[in-house]
Amino acid sequence: MADFMKPVSGNKMMELRQEINDLRASLKTMDDPEQIKAAKKLIMEKETYYNILADKQRMGR
Repeated sequence: MADFMKPVSGNKMMELRQEINDLRASLKTMDDPEQIKAAKKLIMEKETYYNILADKQRMGR
């Protein structure tokens, strides 16, 4: 099962990294404080999920 999950988590990690980069780029154009706050929260959530996947991959799961 670990062999199956590695490509899946790797693809998801690439997607998350791209989403984070896209959010950071759009953050630069935002003016509304509430929109900025929501975007930063989403970035933090996606980074947390990315780090969890990275840890699982390092542990061989």
